[in-house]
Amino acid sequence: MAAMTAIRRAALACRVSSRVLSHSFASSAASHSRASPTLLGHFYHPMCPQDPQAFQLPPPAAPAFQPLTASSPRLSLDFLPDILDYTLYDSHRGLLLLRRKPRFDTRGFLVCDPVSRRHALLPPPPISSLNGGHVFGSALLSRGAADPEGGLRFEVLCVALDVDRPRAWVASFRDGWCRWAALPRSREVTVDFDAMRFEGMCVHAAGGMYWHILGSPSALALDAATMEFSFLRAPEMMWGELDGLHKYRIGEMPEDGRLCVASLEEQHGLQMCVRGNGDNGWVLERRIPMDEVFDTVPSLPKDPQRRHARLWLGDVDQGRTGRVFINTLGFGNFSYDMNTKKLEYLAAQEDGMTFGHPIFAYFSALDCCSASA
Repeated sequence: MAAMTAIRRAALACRVSSRVLSHSFASSAASHSRASPTLLGHFYHPMCPQDPQAFQLPPPAAPAFQPLTASSPRLSLDFLPDILDYTLYDSHRGLLLLRRKPRFDTRGFLVCDPVSRRHALLPPPPISSLNGGHVFGSALLSRGAADPEGGLRFEVLCVALDVDRPRAWVASFRDGWCRWAALPRSREVTVDFDAMRFEGMCVHAAGGMYWHILGSPSALALDAATMEFSFLRAPEMMWGELDGLHKYRIGEMPEDGRLCVASLEEQHGLQMCVRGNGDNGWVLERRIPMDEVFDTVPSLPKDPQRRHARLWLGDVDQGRTGRVFINTLGFGNFSYDMNTKKLEYLAAQEDGMTFGHPIFAYFSALDCCSASA
């Protein structure tokens, strides 16, 4: 009983801490109402386009950065120790989250600011299969103003499966110290499938956090304000119709930041839906035929069915550039600009490496902390 009381107190303290940070961000946003986030570019892991297992394996290459424009800074993670031991997991408010690769017994975290070149190492949450399950998702939750010496202050979120319900663990890093606290298990969400189907990397969109689930019509959602879990179901038009099962992606509409879900269909092309009174609470916002676009790529199969079986929608660009990322098996990865209708091969280097999945949009820290959540 005493242990449970201590856990609940720690969870409450964590919630209060999170809300204080959120209030700090909101106040900063009010005082900088004219400021807007500045997209500097994208971080990614280079991968070999011919490797059919590249999407399932931990990336062997160190993360790389693609500047947005010629005037954007050329960022690098060469200041990080043992960078090849880590995988990119998140980009949020000018910070990057990296997690140690599965081959290590202890899978700790590394958080860094590529602009200031500061970083911090975090241990994993103090849980195991005997006291709270295993972690299946991780993300950056919030960022506070730097300490007087310029050190980082932030919160990292881990989502663990505690028997059959998700539980959030929050690490608060301040003044060089890290403290993990557990929030109560979800009361609304039950996980009755293999947790290995969760994608470990989340999507930040419209104030929420989302984890896609392999082969599922729903994604796990976390309200960043209330810290409550729920399932967000995709529209039926993107699930189980004539094209079969789809890999839909949650994101934001580039024009106004509304929550959206997108998919790439054999018959209908690129589809994007937004919230409304319709199909599972979604309405179709945009539909773009893609056959003629893909016909311009000589290496892709010409037969529509064979081609559709080898490509899928990777992500909606979180940088809100109007682009989506399209992945393929064995033909490299592409970006498609919905405004210019241009399909571009994502060549990372002259040696033939392409942009791996996922591709993380990176915003400057000052602007990101001044913007609203």
